[in-house]
Amino acid sequence: MFVTPILADTLQDVKDFDQHFLFHLSSIFSTVIGAVGGATASSRVRMDLFGIIVCGTIASLGGGTVRDILLGGLINQQGVPVTVYWLGSDVEYLYQAIGTCIFMYFATKFYKPPVGTIRVADAFGLAFFTTLGAAKAYYLGCHGIVCICMGVCTGVAGGALRDLLTGNVPFVVRAREVYASACFVGSLALVVMLDMGVPYQVAYILGTVIVFTVRMVAVMLNWQLPSYRPLFDNVHNPLDDSHK
Repeated sequence: MFVTPILADTLQDVKDFDQHFLFHLSSIFSTVIGAVGGATASSRVRMDLFGIIVCGTIASLGGGTVRDILLGGLINQQGVPVTVYWLGSDVEYLYQAIGTCIFMYFATKFYKPPVGTIRVADAFGLAFFTTLGAAKAYYLGCHGIVCICMGVCTGVAGGALRDLLTGNVPFVVRAREVYASACFVGSLALVVMLDMGVPYQVAYILGTVIVFTVRMVAVMLNWQLPSYRPLFDNVHNPLDDSHK
């Protein structure tokens, strides 16, 4: 378990991860939904068009960018080093992100997004970005724990950058928030299923569903992770007596 084989040794029917239709469609959807969440968040703090484009695009492409920087130097199945995906032949994702942000800028002028739009969009983006990141690392032959880390990183990085740009505390560092843990569960499930020989389409879809379900159920039912116990709250400070 977690000694992940090279793609060519186990999944002969997948010649190129980046070109498979399932992952290509998922990349398009996650790019658009990430931009929707970023543009909605920035519009609520009254950014101008340029600010919305910057914030939405960073939210959309940030996770994959961080992932590819960390994976930089690895060689894919075609013998080509990994580079940041949208800087090369996949520049279409940059156009999709910018176009979505522009659309959202004008759409929000006439239609106010309902409450919860950011959380729902963020949950979708979290799910798809997580499994995309974990799957890409898996098919590059990375160790299982690295695949899980790449899944979590890809899932949370874009949303964290969006929240920082809009002046909010990122979900990933909010106390007791079930956020990165949802990414961890989904990435772990994906890697385990692939190592067990589950077809990659099934494993990918189930991993995505797990992340989205865990995140949304946690939001709706107010699930919280256990927090640390403060060590010093009950310690008597003699300096406090001086004020009596």
